[in-house]
Amino acid sequence: MIVPYLREDLEIFRGNSREDGSPAWLLYDALRNKYFTLGITAFRLIKNWRGGEDIKTFENKINKGGLETNGDEIKSFIDFLQQNNLIIQPRGQNNSLLLQQKNTLKRSWILNLIHSYLFFKIPLVRPDDWLGKTLKYVKSLGSKKFRSVIYILGFVGICLVIQQFENFLTTFLYFFSFKGLMLYLITLVFVKSLHELGHAYIAKYFGCRVSAIGIAFLVFFPFLYTDTTDAWRLRNHRERLIINFAGILTELHLALIATFLWAILPDGGLKSVTFFIATTSWISSLAINVSPFMRFDGYYVFGDWLKAENLQPRSFALAKWRLREVLFGFNHQPPEELNPSRRLTFITYAWFTWIYRFFLFLGIALLVYHLAFKFLGILLFVIEIYWFILQPIIKEMKQWWFMKSEMSINKQTIRLMAILLIILMGLFLPWKSSLKIPAVYVSEQYSKIYSPYPAKIEEIFVEKDDVVKKGQYLIELKSPQLEQKINSTRRKIQLIKTKINRISRSAGNLDQYMTLQQRLIELKTELTGLNKLQSKLKIKSPTDGKIKNFSYLSKNQWVSNLDELMGIVKYGTGNVVGFLKEEEIYRFKLDSNAVFIPFDGQHNNIKLVSKSLDQSAVSVLPYLSLISKYGGPIASRPFISGDFESRPITAHYKVSFDLINKDQTVDWQLPGYVHVKGNRYSPFIKFTKNILSLLVRESGF
Repeated sequence: MIVPYLREDLEIFRGNSREDGSPAWLLYDALRNKYFTLGITAFRLIKNWRGGEDIKTFENKINKGGLETNGDEIKSFIDFLQQNNLIIQPRGQNNSLLLQQKNTLKRSWILNLIHSYLFFKIPLVRPDDWLGKTLKYVKSLGSKKFRSVIYILGFVGICLVIQQFENFLTTFLYFFSFKGLMLYLITLVFVKSLHELGHAYIAKYFGCRVSAIGIAFLVFFPFLYTDTTDAWRLRNHRERLIINFAGILTELHLALIATFLWAILPDGGLKSVTFFIATTSWISSLAINVSPFMRFDGYYVFGDWLKAENLQPRSFALAKWRLREVLFGFNHQPPEELNPSRRLTFITYAWFTWIYRFFLFLGIALLVYHLAFKFLGILLFVIEIYWFILQPIIKEMKQWWFMKSEMSINKQTIRLMAILLIILMGLFLPWKSSLKIPAVYVSEQYSKIYSPYPAKIEEIFVEKDDVVKKGQYLIELKSPQLEQKINSTRRKIQLIKTKINRISRSAGNLDQYMTLQQRLIELKTELTGLNKLQSKLKIKSPTDGKIKNFSYLSKNQWVSNLDELMGIVKYGTGNVVGFLKEEEIYRFKLDSNAVFIPFDGQHNNIKLVSKSLDQSAVSVLPYLSLISKYGGPIASRPFISGDFESRPITAHYKVSFDLINKDQTVDWQLPGYVHVKGNRYSPFIKFTKNILSLLVRESGF
């Protein structure tokens, strides 16, 4: 085998020491703006490289020079150079390797479309020369004095915002509209531009070349990026850390200045501008860039802080190795040797990254589904779920399959099979029987107290939670209008009587006499009714019980005959009313024991027995405590006709339960859950039915 020639445009720089303290060098490919880290053995091989020689001759020369190596190591290094196209390929040689690389890069148009949709970059400017010319003008912005002034102003601004935080929050909610979102979008572009300039200027300050600033798209979500690959040249670890942190630091400084200005400026357009800049900078810096789980600034800062190159690939490899060892006990060597605490850090980071990405990509998939029209939304949703969530899992399971010959019966595999058996039994066996039904305890009697007539309160004899007896006075009302009607009716009666007495009972006056007599009877009947109504203004309790739903009443207050003044609950052996979902009807059983568990945690559980199930779905939820608008467990939407009338979003059926212990007493309309045994079912079957029903519902175009 002949040693190939290295490309003449490659450069070598002294790099940072490796994590174990050994020296390292950087091999720079200017065509691709890419760096490769070399250990001391690889560096000495390149230093003594002799292209065109036989590999055996090259090995002997290297060994004579004091470098102990062998042909296998040299071949392995040559393979690395070939795979990364760092050598000059002789004409007519290694065509198969080049074809293999070409075929690897070739994809079908569908895969190209998917990859382009998932992530692509567009370089916008090559700012290196411009940054070099303008650096002297912005250098003072990074001085210690300037930063100290910003921190002082920011601290004052935060203190002032805390004092008027309610006004700050109200402003935020005021701009939470389409117009506000557009203004936030414009502000975000401005803030992110300064963010990238922060990276670029700091990199230029430390002597690095900034090859491009552009825009990248992750699932059509745009974000700016700055190519600071040249920072790998820096041997000072702190300088690289500052470059990575420069964008976040720029946004935080901007947020501190804008917060201070918002707190001191008068109302107006300028104050609104500072509000947008402050909130956008705080949210962008803290919620997006700080996260180390995506390859944004937080990731590179975290990696440099750990002094760990290629943190994610190494962490993922270690986490996969650890997972395989826990599941199958292969006793393989780890991908790299690290001390136990550092290895645990890497593995923990990988697990948290996987969890974070699972929920992030699931959320993005749902967002894409809802934003796009239905067919495209379903297609993009499936691509998202497969590419980001299912594909990594499938790849790992394929690796398990390829390693099946190494599997053996050991304590890890026995434990794995036991866990799988338990999970499968839990999923497929019909072991779940309990039903959890939103319900309300309804007391035996609840009496609503109304004024019989629009009136004014003269006297209140009770207070909330008072215990009253039947016939006890509750409230005394007075209605001047009613008294006026009564007096007017009495005067009319007296007038009719006078007319009757004056009329002769001769045949000629008989018709008039009979008419007046009829009118007299009507007026007396009306007076009797008005007197009865007046007597009811001194309201008595219709039953024994306790005062509930006591309105805010006071003397001389006017009340309507449509407003409930108070309610009287007669404690006793009521019943429990629940509302069962449509998909759970087939599991509900009559005459089955149940338990009512109140929400409040103050009342004891109540033993019940199921008695009835309505055959038609309820159209209105009669109990406010179960309505989602008021914190209840049943999702519902209000009727147009009234705020207090709501209907369930999904079909619910009314079920009734009787108390087993008739001596138990609770308050009127006490909400809670009924736990009742029903027909057994398999959680997997239920999950499958829910998925199928969801697909049927969403497949309607």
